Amino acid sequence: MKTSLLAALTTFVLFALTTTNPSVVEAQVLDTDGNPVEWSTNYYILPFVWGPLGGGLTLGRHNNSICPLYVTQEPSDLSNGLTVAFSPRISRLSFVTSSADLSIRTTGAAATCKLSLVWKIVPESTRLWFVSTNGNSNSPTSIFKIEHYESYYYKILFCPAQSPIPTLCKGLGIYIDDDGTRYLAIGDDIEPFRFVFKKAEVSQTQNYIKTMV
Repeated sequence: MKTSLLAALTTFVLFALTTTNPSVVEAQVLDTDGNPVEWSTNYYILPFVWGPLGGGLTLGRHNNSICPLYVTQEPSDLSNGLTVAFSPRISRLSFVTSSADLSIRTTGAAATCKLSLVWKIVPESTRLWFVSTNGNSNSPTSIFKIEHYESYYYKILFCPAQSPIPTLCKGLGIYIDDDGTRYLAIGDDIEPFRFVFKKAEVSQTQNYIKTMV
Protein backbone atom coordinates (compact mmCIF):
# COMPACT_ATOMS: atom_id res chain seq x y z
CA MET A 1 0.00 0.00 0.00
CA LYS A 2 2.82 2.43 0.91
CA THR A 3 4.56 1.72 -2.39
CA SER A 4 1.40 2.43 -4.37
CA LEU A 5 0.80 5.63 -2.46
CA LEU A 6 4.35 6.82 -3.06
CA ALA A 7 4.08 6.08 -6.78
CA ALA A 8 0.79 7.97 -6.98
CA LEU A 9 2.24 10.99 -5.19
CA THR A 10 5.31 11.00 -7.45
CA THR A 11 3.10 10.88 -10.55
CA PHE A 12 0.98 13.73 -9.21
CA VAL A 13 4.01 15.92 -8.48
CA LEU A 14 5.47 15.36 -11.96
CA PHE A 15 2.07 16.07 -13.53
CA ALA A 16 1.71 19.26 -11.52
CA LEU A 17 5.19 20.44 -12.43
CA THR A 18 4.71 19.93 -16.15
CA THR A 19 1.11 21.17 -16.42
CA THR A 20 1.40 24.27 -14.24
CA ASN A 21 4.77 25.30 -15.69
CA PRO A 22 4.68 25.36 -19.52
CA SER A 23 8.38 26.25 -19.64
CA VAL A 24 9.20 22.83 -18.21
CA VAL A 25 7.27 21.12 -21.00
CA GLU A 26 8.96 23.30 -23.62
CA ALA A 27 12.36 22.49 -22.15
CA GLN A 28 11.89 18.72 -22.31
CA VAL A 29 14.48 16.90 -24.40
CA LEU A 30 12.62 14.47 -26.65
CA ASP A 31 13.73 11.25 -28.28
CA THR A 32 13.07 10.18 -31.85
CA ASP A 33 9.64 8.83 -30.81
CA GLY A 34 8.65 12.19 -29.34
CA ASN A 35 8.94 10.98 -25.74
CA PRO A 36 10.93 12.73 -23.00
CA VAL A 37 14.51 11.52 -22.66
CA GLU A 38 14.74 9.93 -19.21
CA TRP A 39 17.62 9.91 -16.77
CA SER A 40 19.62 6.68 -16.41
CA THR A 41 18.05 5.18 -19.53
CA ASN A 42 19.98 3.92 -22.55
CA TYR A 43 19.94 5.98 -25.74
CA TYR A 44 21.82 6.12 -29.01
CA ILE A 45 23.14 9.55 -29.97
CA LEU A 46 22.71 9.81 -33.74
CA PRO A 47 23.08 12.43 -36.49
CA PHE A 48 19.86 14.27 -37.28
CA VAL A 49 19.80 12.77 -40.78
CA TRP A 50 21.06 9.48 -42.23
CA GLY A 51 23.74 9.52 -44.88
CA PRO A 52 27.16 11.15 -45.25
CA LEU A 53 27.06 12.57 -41.71
CA GLY A 54 28.02 9.13 -40.38
CA GLY A 55 26.46 6.92 -37.72
CA GLY A 56 26.19 6.84 -33.95
CA LEU A 57 28.86 7.35 -31.31
CA THR A 58 31.29 4.69 -30.17
CA LEU A 59 34.71 4.44 -28.48
CA GLY A 60 38.06 4.47 -30.25
CA ARG A 61 41.77 4.72 -29.67
CA HIS A 62 43.91 7.80 -30.16
CA ASN A 63 47.69 8.20 -30.40
CA ASN A 64 48.23 4.46 -29.96
CA SER A 65 46.36 4.42 -26.65
CA ILE A 66 45.94 0.94 -25.21
CA CYS A 67 42.30 1.43 -24.27
CA PRO A 68 39.49 2.73 -26.54
CA LEU A 69 38.94 5.78 -24.35
CA TYR A 70 37.97 8.45 -26.87
CA VAL A 71 34.41 9.11 -28.02
CA THR A 72 34.29 8.74 -31.79
CA GLN A 73 31.66 8.49 -34.48
CA GLU A 74 30.92 5.45 -36.58
CA PRO A 75 31.76 6.27 -40.22
CA SER A 76 28.75 4.34 -41.52
CA ASP A 77 25.19 5.53 -41.02
CA LEU A 78 24.19 1.85 -40.79
CA SER A 79 25.67 1.64 -37.27
CA ASN A 80 23.99 3.11 -34.19
CA GLY A 81 27.22 2.80 -32.22
CA LEU A 82 27.11 2.41 -28.44
CA THR A 83 24.41 3.50 -26.03
CA VAL A 84 24.81 6.22 -23.41
CA ALA A 85 22.90 7.27 -20.30
CA PHE A 86 22.48 10.74 -18.82
CA SER A 87 22.74 11.54 -15.11
CA PRO A 88 21.63 14.85 -13.56
CA ARG A 89 23.66 17.09 -11.33
CA ILE A 90 20.47 18.39 -9.72
CA SER A 91 16.95 17.57 -10.92
CA ARG A 92 13.54 16.97 -9.37
CA LEU A 93 12.23 15.55 -12.63
CA SER A 94 12.52 12.08 -14.13
CA PHE A 95 13.38 13.43 -17.58
CA VAL A 96 16.14 15.52 -19.13
CA THR A 97 15.51 19.22 -19.65
CA SER A 98 17.32 21.65 -21.88
CA SER A 99 20.36 23.35 -20.31
CA ALA A 100 20.35 21.13 -17.20
CA ASP A 101 23.84 20.23 -15.98
CA LEU A 102 24.43 16.54 -16.57
CA SER A 103 27.05 13.86 -17.04
CA ILE A 104 27.14 11.32 -19.85
CA ARG A 105 28.30 7.72 -19.59
CA THR A 106 28.80 5.17 -22.36
CA THR A 107 26.69 2.18 -21.34
CA GLY A 108 26.76 -0.08 -24.39
CA ALA A 109 30.28 -1.32 -23.67
CA ALA A 110 31.94 -3.35 -20.97
CA ALA A 111 34.31 -1.30 -18.82
CA THR A 112 37.82 -1.75 -20.18
CA CYS A 113 41.16 -1.31 -18.44
CA LYS A 114 39.18 -0.80 -15.21
CA LEU A 115 38.48 2.81 -16.16
CA SER A 116 35.31 4.88 -15.92
CA LEU A 117 33.13 5.26 -19.01
CA VAL A 118 31.94 8.74 -17.93
CA TRP A 119 32.71 11.37 -20.55
CA LYS A 120 35.15 14.22 -19.98
CA ILE A 121 36.93 16.88 -21.99
CA VAL A 122 40.69 16.49 -22.56
CA PRO A 123 43.08 18.84 -24.41
CA GLU A 124 44.43 17.79 -27.78
CA SER A 125 45.96 21.20 -28.46
CA THR A 126 45.46 24.76 -27.27
CA ARG A 127 42.49 25.18 -29.62
CA LEU A 128 41.15 21.63 -29.78
CA TRP A 129 39.66 19.44 -27.04
CA PHE A 130 38.52 15.85 -27.45
CA VAL A 131 35.81 13.98 -25.56
CA SER A 132 37.13 10.90 -23.80
CA THR A 133 35.96 8.51 -21.13
CA ASN A 134 37.58 7.91 -17.71
CA GLY A 135 35.78 10.98 -16.36
CA ASN A 136 34.23 11.75 -12.98
CA SER A 137 30.64 12.97 -12.86
CA ASN A 138 31.56 15.40 -10.06
CA SER A 139 34.41 17.01 -12.00
CA PRO A 140 33.97 20.27 -13.95
CA THR A 141 35.51 18.52 -16.97
CA SER A 142 32.58 16.06 -17.08
CA ILE A 143 29.64 18.49 -16.99
CA PHE A 144 27.61 18.86 -20.18
CA LYS A 145 24.28 20.34 -21.29
CA ILE A 146 21.77 19.51 -24.00
CA GLU A 147 20.12 22.39 -25.84
CA HIS A 148 17.55 22.61 -28.60
CA TYR A 149 19.15 23.30 -31.96
CA GLU A 150 16.07 23.37 -34.15
CA SER A 151 12.93 21.24 -34.51
CA TYR A 152 13.68 17.94 -32.69
CA TYR A 153 17.42 18.31 -33.18
CA TYR A 154 19.77 19.02 -30.30
CA LYS A 155 23.32 20.06 -29.62
CA ILE A 156 25.43 18.90 -26.69
CA LEU A 157 27.43 21.62 -24.99
CA PHE A 158 30.40 21.57 -22.73
CA CYS A 159 29.58 24.64 -20.65
CA PRO A 160 29.94 24.04 -16.91
CA ALA A 161 30.01 26.86 -14.39
CA GLN A 162 33.27 27.68 -12.63
CA SER A 163 35.49 25.61 -14.90
CA PRO A 164 39.21 26.22 -15.39
CA ILE A 165 38.99 25.23 -19.05
CA PRO A 166 39.29 28.27 -21.35
CA THR A 167 37.07 27.05 -24.19
CA LEU A 168 33.73 27.41 -22.42
CA CYS A 169 30.20 27.01 -23.79
CA LYS A 170 31.24 25.13 -26.91
CA GLY A 171 28.99 22.74 -28.81
CA LEU A 172 30.36 19.27 -29.42
CA GLY A 173 31.13 18.63 -33.06
CA ILE A 174 33.03 16.16 -35.23
CA TYR A 175 36.75 16.52 -35.86
CA ILE A 176 38.08 14.26 -38.63
CA ASP A 177 41.71 13.27 -38.13
CA ASP A 178 44.21 12.65 -40.94
CA ASP A 179 43.50 8.91 -40.79
CA GLY A 180 39.75 9.51 -41.13
CA THR A 181 38.82 8.89 -37.50
CA ARG A 182 35.87 11.04 -36.49
CA TYR A 183 36.40 12.37 -32.94
CA LEU A 184 33.79 14.10 -30.82
CA ALA A 185 35.44 17.40 -29.97
CA ILE A 186 35.15 21.11 -29.26
CA GLY A 187 37.26 23.83 -30.83
CA ASP A 188 37.23 27.29 -32.36
CA ASP A 189 36.73 25.91 -35.86
CA ILE A 190 34.30 23.09 -35.04
CA GLU A 191 30.59 23.61 -35.67
CA PRO A 192 28.15 22.11 -33.15
CA PHE A 193 26.76 18.84 -34.47
CA ARG A 194 23.02 18.27 -34.65
CA PHE A 195 22.04 15.12 -32.75
CA VAL A 196 18.91 13.11 -32.04
CA PHE A 197 18.38 10.58 -29.26
CA LYS A 198 17.01 7.12 -30.01
CA LYS A 199 15.89 4.99 -27.08
CA ALA A 200 17.52 1.56 -27.09
CA GLU A 201 15.77 -1.72 -26.60
CA VAL A 202 17.01 -3.74 -23.62
CA SER A 203 18.50 -6.37 -25.92
CA GLN A 204 20.54 -3.69 -27.70
CA THR A 205 22.45 -2.38 -24.70
CA GLN A 206 25.12 -5.09 -24.74
CA ASN A 207 27.56 -4.39 -27.52
CA TYR A 208 30.80 -5.17 -29.22
CA ILE A 209 33.65 -3.41 -27.47
CA LYS A 210 35.23 -6.80 -26.62
CA THR A 211 36.84 -6.93 -30.04
CA MET A 212 38.74 -3.71 -29.38
CA VAL A 213 40.76 -4.81 -26.32
